Amino acid sequence: MNKRVARESVMSDDSRIVKLESDVHHLQSDVTEIKGDLKSLKTEFLTFKAELAKEFELIRTSIEGWKLWIVITGIGTNLSVWGAALALARFLRP
Repeated sequence: MNKRVARESVMSDDSRIVKLESDVHHLQSDVTEIKGDLKSLKTEFLTFKAELAKEFELIRTSIEGWKLWIVITGIGTNLSVWGAALALARFLRP
């Protein structure tokens, strides 16, 4: 009877080992798939980062252009007001 129990135990251990090997194989394939997904996400992230940097550069360039326009317009307006004030002062001089 002990031999029979020992044989069943050995068979049970063998089937458990086969199941563990199968499970490990599934885990390995899952990890490989996850690694591929991570590489893909990294590539997408780097592409997005590059596109975002381009957009920010365009915005910065646009802001710089607007600043220049505002400064030039402001100087022109001030000169115009001063010119009008001087002309008015000459006109009103007795």
